[in-house]
Amino acid sequence: MNEKSLVRIVETELENFKNVNYGDIKFVNYSNAEYRAELKESDINGIYGQNGSGKTAIIEAFDILQHIMSGNTISYDEYEGMFNDNKMMKISTVFYIECAEKKYKARYELLLKRYKEEKKIQIFSENIIYWQRGGSWKKERNVSFCNPYYDTQSILENTPTRIVSKDESALSRIRFFNSVQNLAVFCAQKNVSLYFNDVINKSLLAENQNEEEMAFSDVVKALFDFARMRFQVVKVNQLGVNYSNAFIPVNVHTESENEVMQGCIPLFINGRGDFPEEIFNKLEKIVAAINIALKAIIPNLSIELVKTNEEKNKDGISIVQVEVYSNRDGKRFLTKYESEGIKRIISLLNYLISLYNNPGACLVVDELDAGIFEYLLGELIGVLAEEAKGQLIFTSHNLRVMEKLDKKNIVCSTINPDNRYISLKGIEKTHNRRDFYIRTIVLGGQKEKLYDDTDLQDMGYAFRKAGNTEETNVQIPFSAEFMELLKNS
Repeated sequence: MNEKSLVRIVETELENFKNVNYGDIKFVNYSNAEYRAELKESDINGIYGQNGSGKTAIIEAFDILQHIMSGNTISYDEYEGMFNDNKMMKISTVFYIECAEKKYKARYELLLKRYKEEKKIQIFSENIIYWQRGGSWKKERNVSFCNPYYDTQSILENTPTRIVSKDESALSRIRFFNSVQNLAVFCAQKNVSLYFNDVINKSLLAENQNEEEMAFSDVVKALFDFARMRFQVVKVNQLGVNYSNAFIPVNVHTESENEVMQGCIPLFINGRGDFPEEIFNKLEKIVAAINIALKAIIPNLSIELVKTNEEKNKDGISIVQVEVYSNRDGKRFLTKYESEGIKRIISLLNYLISLYNNPGACLVVDELDAGIFEYLLGELIGVLAEEAKGQLIFTSHNLRVMEKLDKKNIVCSTINPDNRYISLKGIEKTHNRRDFYIRTIVLGGQKEKLYDDTDLQDMGYAFRKAGNTEETNVQIPFSAEFMELLKNS
């Protein structure tokens, strides 16, 4: 990967994704990228809203995007329940890219379709629109592809296999698109993206590229490498692993001159774990870095890896057996007995360290606040908001964090499925963002409602009725709206 490449997410749109009919989020640096072609603001983005209002949908959309842009197949079992009826799901994401001395803006649009009979989530079409920066964003290049080999009916009708563009003259100068039939068949068989896979990645390395090919290669290669090496999505299912004491999923990102290590390493299984020696040596360095930051967050706490055995497996690879301990004020015990909040911090800390120091790192986390003391979380986010170089996108229910973020760093989900995400309007610098948000929930004042304010009397009546199913004459007043709800239930 070109070490000077930098990719930043600046906007995401969703259509027909779970309970989101339509939603659009412009992140902190959207205006800077759009109008000045630069990253100027601290890119810490908190998404807030009531339960069931689309916060997790954004995280899951990023997870799908990361899979596709890494050249991977989309899991049917994991994602099929996110589709609305027979509608296609759309994910459209805008990226700002710096590559050597060149700057680009790129929009990657995906249309995904669920095939129940074949149990597949297929990429119905994908579109890359990109601009190169000169004095302004230069002429749009639009490269679209709809793979006919995903659709049996299209094959029967002999739909031509080709990539289309609004600018055919520009497209014709990208030579490796002159014949895409074999690549299209390969992508349909593997159920992967046409643009983001190892086959096309090799072709992007070709020498003697013309100007059009170089621009396209810069964009696609930067996005491909970003997804594989610097883009991590932490879904809420990692909490279940923490709670079950199966292992601590340590989200890792480290970079050296010759290597990028990215992913999730299980720190222990029931207090112990087996690691190839090479991974163990890297894990020791990762834990050492975690301990430096951990002691600043939780005084007198450190993590220790203790070798209990080492032997070679049948392939001749040295396997190290490890126990993982917490050491607090000289008292040592297996880390599996730590609180869920401590495990959560350990799980995320290495990647937070990376995005603090590395402008190319992007971490997306669902329910960042889970199990973490709210004052501590607020202080941690406050430090990141002031000094972090990379990008953090998270959901949270903890409103303490709002007090540490500027209004431009806060996105609110709404109760309107046709307009799921908004930025708060009317916040002055002297306002406490937490108080303003709660006041907005109660009194309104935004272009969309942020909370479905169920009548508390209705709630009380519902609880009483549920606990007294034989009672027919419950003398508690309730609203006409709730009466209509009961009538239709």
